[in-house]
Amino acid sequence: MTDAPLSSLTAMQQAVEAFLPDNSEVTAIPGHPDLARVTTPDGAWRVRRWPQGTPESDVTFSHEVLEIARRADPGLAPQLRLSTHDTPADAVRIDGHLYDAQQWLPGSPAGGAEIAWPTPEDRIDVPVAIPHEAFTQVITALGKLHAASEGLATTKGAPSAALGLLPGAVEAAHRRQVNSLRSRARFEPSIQRWLATGERLLSAATPVIEGATEQGNLSTAVLHLGMWPAHVLLQDGRVSGLLGWERAAVGSPLLDLAQATLRLRGWTDDAVETTVGYYSDVRDLTPDERRLFPAVAALDVVATTGRLLEQTFLTSSDERPPLPLRAAVEIMIRSMNAVERSLLGPIERRKKVWDYNRQPQRPRGGSSRDRRR
Repeated sequence: MTDAPLSSLTAMQQAVEAFLPDNSEVTAIPGHPDLARVTTPDGAWRVRRWPQGTPESDVTFSHEVLEIARRADPGLAPQLRLSTHDTPADAVRIDGHLYDAQQWLPGSPAGGAEIAWPTPEDRIDVPVAIPHEAFTQVITALGKLHAASEGLATTKGAPSAALGLLPGAVEAAHRRQVNSLRSRARFEPSIQRWLATGERLLSAATPVIEGATEQGNLSTAVLHLGMWPAHVLLQDGRVSGLLGWERAAVGSPLLDLAQATLRLRGWTDDAVETTVGYYSDVRDLTPDERRLFPAVAALDVVATTGRLLEQTFLTSSDERPPLPLRAAVEIMIRSMNAVERSLLGPIERRKKVWDYNRQPQRPRGGSSRDRRR
């Protein structure tokens, strides 16, 4: 990390000059004031301003994860650009913020992955069902990342997303969300459904996760933790890269898998079978982890849906939220109901759907165990 020299340029311009002095064009990205697209003779780059107060160690860790991800699956993660100072660095500090420069990857997110609301400058990440082939690519990429990063996961001081802390964090967020949304509940059926289903999911999932973490036999890996459709770049229906690596941390791989399933497909029996099957082709999930999967998804979907409801309905705008945003809320509510059936449905149904002691059967031909022989 280095400090950039002060000048009359704006902080973002200073950062661009520090990394890409041969730039020919700098373009703002609508809805993302912390990013700039920079055109140079050797291609396009994105310069990012990290939130104020971000520890340098977090930026360093994120960059280490990028390098591991690129080695595990070339093209998955962007390259880093070093500054052109006397002492090259992968980040510079300007006016209290850290900046870095990363390759601008080809492709674009699925349509509707971001919604402008309540103003054109405000962007909300929403769930979108990406193509099946792209979804399997994401799951496979996560498996490769988790498998390749086992050494980094033991790094002292690495950012942590401990599974044991998830119930408490979600319960705290849920209490705050309930207090903020309750007054709108009688006007919005989706809030009513979230209130009722969320309580049941928290009650069912929390003891499951607490019991599993007390046993202390769950694996950890380096996680992406930003599995939104807006971070999945597509080109001709296939994944051309992943964005959003700044939240990388060490934790249970189930956190990444729950995010990906809920936000990139929606929680269904088929989506879960696909997630578990394709992931297991790359990195094994233990029977305990497979049984724990719906409980982790339950906590994630409660918190994520609550935040989306706040972003949708608790605004200063007098206008009705746009239809695509309300449809995104409905996707999350349906996933909540599906996760609830996984946790609280009849025993006969759970045995059929959540039989985690067998390899999921998929239409690709043959089990993952057969193909590994």
